[in-house]
This record gives sequence, structure tokens and C-alpha cells, in this order.
Amino acid sequence: MPQFFHAVLLVSSAAYLALQPTNAATYVRSVAFGVAAGTALLLVAASLAGRYERAPSPGRALVVALCAWCAWDAVSFLWSANPAYTLGEVRREVIWAALMMLAFYLAARDANAWRTLVAVALMSFAVMASLAIGVASSPEAWDAGRWHIGVGAFSTYAVLVAPLLLTLLAPGPAGFGGGRAGAGLALVLLVLLLVAARLADNRMVWDALATVFATSFGLAALRWHAALRRAPVRWLAPLVALLVVLVVLFGQTARDKATAHFPPQTTIAQTFAHDPRLQLWDRTLTLIGERPWIGFGFGKTILSEELKSESHDPLLSHAHNVFMSQWLQTGAIGLAVFVALLAALVARYARFLRSPDDAVALLGVIGIALVAGFVVKNLTDDFLIRATGKEFWVLNAALLGFGVRRERTVTGAGAPARPDTPAK
Repeated sequence: MPQFFHAVLLVSSAAYLALQPTNAATYVRSVAFGVAAGTALLLVAASLAGRYERAPSPGRALVVALCAWCAWDAVSFLWSANPAYTLGEVRREVIWAALMMLAFYLAARDANAWRTLVAVALMSFAVMASLAIGVASSPEAWDAGRWHIGVGAFSTYAVLVAPLLLTLLAPGPAGFGGGRAGAGLALVLLVLLLVAARLADNRMVWDALATVFATSFGLAALRWHAALRRAPVRWLAPLVALLVVLVVLFGQTARDKATAHFPPQTTIAQTFAHDPRLQLWDRTLTLIGERPWIGFGFGKTILSEELKSESHDPLLSHAHNVFMSQWLQTGAIGLAVFVALLAALVARYARFLRSPDDAVALLGVIGIALVAGFVVKNLTDDFLIRATGKEFWVLNAALLGFGVRRERTVTGAGAPARPDTPAK
């Protein structure tokens, strides 16, 4: 019977993950959410009653930081500038996200489940990216809000998927086996990712992608340094080529932004100097000064009218920086708890990276690259909300769910892989 419930949990979680990046099929996504959350709670209840094994803990520091962040967000409605709005956001962005984190943590119970979730995430991205490219090539042009989650959110989604490409190059159990087939598929998905990200017309996506790939390479080189010494060109050439491509695409996007939003002859440097977010951040800091410790209440647009009052731009309705946004919403205390949560995530992945088992170490590389890319992408925006926020949380939950179990299994086995065995 537990195997049946685990199968239901995996299928419903995979369906939810596949439908995350689209505005279509919202009813099916809601059903998948309900089934996954309900099944996860049922398994937890069974384990507490002693009828099923308990899932291993991801670590006390991480659990405490996550619970503290969720609790502080929730209680902020007591002093919120808009209590009804805060309660709604707590339900959507804290409670629902926590339920899906639990579901994915339990669903990724072994290598097959982990690879299933990764395969679904990559296939879903391939479909969404191909659809975006196809629609952009049509006479009607691309309407990001019709099938996708929005331009900025779509570019953030691309950043979140990027670290998963490593699984196509790596051997099992964490990867799909590598080899020429894996490398070819990874190249195809990389091209799709770059083209789709270019359609989003977002400058920061290139910085975030560069962070993801540079972080992945740096950590992999640190972990498998012997392989790097044996074949430095094999490791360095693809990274250098990719970074050159990212720089070129960044320049093209910046020029397009200058042409579309600034007077003729405006240089790229001038577009950064006159970015409206600079004035927005000054205004945000002024508002933060009114409630520096506890904030105005959880919710990305809790002070949307106040922030738009000077710019009269509906797009400038929130802080456009994930850390400043947390500070505005939940004060310095909430910001400190949020930073502690990110630090706990990175620390747990760093422990994975130090594992003598190559599979666990690969999960550490992916996890740190995932957090780093998401943070950089959100230095000029805040997509810790709705589809992209949940995508971030559930991918972390799946990484931790499989990683903790694999780590425990390897420790018990006592015969891990050699530390310098390269991930092919």
C-alpha cells in the first residue's frame, strides 16, 4: 500500500511540475496540487502513527530556518498595512509552497523518482521554450502572458532549469548516464534555453545564467580537480565559449532596451545610469525607514500604491530586489531569517559537495548553482512568488529529498565512490 501512495505522490508531483510554467491547464494543475499535498500529508500521518517509516531530516539548521521564515511571514498579518492581503499571500506563498515542498521532498525518495522529476522539468521547459519560439515566429508575435508565466518570470524559469542540464552530462544515479547522447541533448536544450531567454528581452537573465554556469564549473573543478588537471581544455573550452555567447547576448539585449525605452543615441551605460529602479530603490528605503524592524506585512505588493506614486509606472509596484522586498514586507527580522534560510540551503548543499559519493556531490553542485542563479536574477526584481517562487522551492525540496536519502545510504554502505572520479 505505501508503494501505491508513493506512486500517486510522484505522478501528481510530476504533473504539477510540468504545468508550473504555463497559464494553461490551471484546473489540472490545481488537481495535481491537491492530490500531491493530500498524499504527502497522508504519508506523514502514517509515519507519525508508526505505520510507515519516517523521512530523514534535511538538517536541524535548515528546518529551523524554514519554519522561522514561514512563521514570521504568517504573523506579520498582525501589524500588516493590509491584513486581508497579507493573509491571502501567506496562504498562497507560504502554506501552499510549504505543502508542495513537503510533497517533493517525499516524492524524491530514490534515484528513479529524482530522475523522473528532473526529466519532467526538462521536458516541460523544452515544450514551453519551443512554444515561445514558435509563437514569436508567427505573425501575431509572442504574447508571454497567454501561454507562459510572463516575460520576467519566464526568464527566471529558464535560470531555474539551467542547473538541471548537468544531469544530462553526469552518470547515474543522480544523472542520466552522460555520453554522446546526453551531451547532444544537453546542447539542444541549452540552445533552446538561450533562444527563449533572448525572447524575454531581460538583461539580468544573462548575468544569472553566467552565474549558474560559472558556479557549476567552479564547484565541479573543485570537487573533481584531478579530472580537470588531466583534461583542462575539455573542461575550460565549453565554459569559455558559453560565457562569450552570454556576453554577446547581454550586449544585444542591452542595445534593444536602449533603443526601445530611451531617446536615440543613448548609450548602454546611460541606460543603467537612468534606470527607473534606482529611484524606486531610494523610495523603498525611505518606506523601510518607517518600519525598519517588522515591515508592513507579508506580500510582494503590500505598498504598491505608495511605490507607484512617484513614478506612475504600474510595473514599479514592488521593490524589484528580493532582499529589499523582504525587508519592506517583514522588516529586518524577516530579512535576517530569509538570509539565514538561504545560507542554510547553501550550507547543506556544501555538505553534499564534500560527500565522498559522486552522486551526492553532483546534487550539491546543482543546488548551489540553483540558489546562486536565482539570487542574482532577483537582484533587480522579485520572483519569489507564484510559479517561479514555487518552482524554486520544489526543486530545492527534490534535491534535498534525494540527496539526504542517498547520503544516508552511502554512509551506511561504507564503500563510496572515489572523490576524484569525474562526472562524465
